[in-house]
Amino acid sequence: MYDVVVIGQGLSGMLSAIWAKEHGYHTALVATGTGKIMQSTGVMDLIPVADGGLKEWSELYQLASIEQSQLTEAMEQFKILTKRLGYPYKGEIEHLVPIVMGSGHIKETALYPETISPIKEHGQVVIVGFDEVIDFQPAYIKGNLQKARTQLSIATIKISLGKQSQRTITQLDGARLLDKKENRDHCIKQIKQQMREREISQPDLFIFPASLGVENWKDTMEQFTKELGAIVTEAPGMPPNTTAIRLHERLKKEAVKLGVRFYVDTTVVGCKMDEAGIESLTIKTSNHSTDLSGKQFILATGGILGGGLEVTTDGVRETALMLEADENGNIIHCPENLFPVGAARGSSVTHNGITGGVYSVLSSHEMVGKLHQQAIIGGIRSA
Repeated sequence: MYDVVVIGQGLSGMLSAIWAKEHGYHTALVATGTGKIMQSTGVMDLIPVADGGLKEWSELYQLASIEQSQLTEAMEQFKILTKRLGYPYKGEIEHLVPIVMGSGHIKETALYPETISPIKEHGQVVIVGFDEVIDFQPAYIKGNLQKARTQLSIATIKISLGKQSQRTITQLDGARLLDKKENRDHCIKQIKQQMREREISQPDLFIFPASLGVENWKDTMEQFTKELGAIVTEAPGMPPNTTAIRLHERLKKEAVKLGVRFYVDTTVVGCKMDEAGIESLTIKTSNHSTDLSGKQFILATGGILGGGLEVTTDGVRETALMLEADENGNIIHCPENLFPVGAARGSSVTHNGITGGVYSVLSSHEMVGKLHQQAIIGGIRSA
């Protein structure tokens, strides 16, 4: 018997499990896949960016009852958590900052890790690509970036990681290679040599693919910044995205460290109900099926993109617990001890295409708070 059972291990699920455990709840997490966080850029956006600011954004996601102080608290708790995990995030939801993406386009984001720095309007920039990493092309990125930042002076460099592979090397592969100092030394030497030979002016900013280390990202950033004499930033692009994987791996390690019990590669095929709500989940592995009992449940399976909701000829279907849903994916007669978070709240919060980023952080923080309040009320009633 668990106090809290979380279904799903994307950003919403991981945060819910960690924060529930920090509240003192005996917590389990059930997951089929790795979660949509692995497909993300690793930055926390206001999606979509609302021209009217936080008020318009809150109304869009039906959060009129949420005070701005609650939103700010959720963001601060996220930053405190990531700092503890050794992968700090910075930024403010009230003031979005422009960052460059792996395509060279600019987007505004709210929270971003220390491997990413904002892009300015003026100055000297050098974009560095790796011969072996084919999905990051400096010349293409320069073209898009120059359109968005006409007053930037942009140069491009391509260097070799010095490693051959029988398959295409991804940005994540490059990041794992740059965890080692000898590989970093090899790359820095080439950059300096090309800058001398081509008489490239000392830049204010170097732009790299999302490859600046995984475990040793801090050492990589410090060495590149010091030896190249300029700010260094990653431009997150196509998955597997190192910025997101760094966060996911650290969240999972923290959840395990706190004592969250993981049931991975497990499919929820139904649930048992009683008058009080959900009594247990029926979970299935490759070998057997079993029941997993809990007092309260958090549904973090995602929306249509995440697989938690499915559009059929008969309407929208909730796929994990097989609960009845309306045409927007909102659960009809939602059990009192079930708390949907993120895109699992229904397509009404995903009608703009995607839900994630700041909304995932806020909804997870809000739901764990409500869960805690309900437990307190339940305890008072029992007394």
